[in-house]
Amino acid sequence: MAVAADGLIEGIYMPDRRFVWGVQWHPEFSYRSSRENRDILGALVEAAKRG
Repeated sequence: MAVAADGLIEGIYMPDRRFVWGVQWHPEFSYRSSRENRDILGALVEAAKRG
């Protein structure tokens, strides 16, 4: 839905989904020091497990 000049995705749109969560960050840099980042990463892992 929104792409930067360098091709980086800046926005997403999925009308067939009730909820979409788009996050652009590097969890490998901050998951150890930030509870919020661990929660986001954990949600991603759990969603991937469910397929």
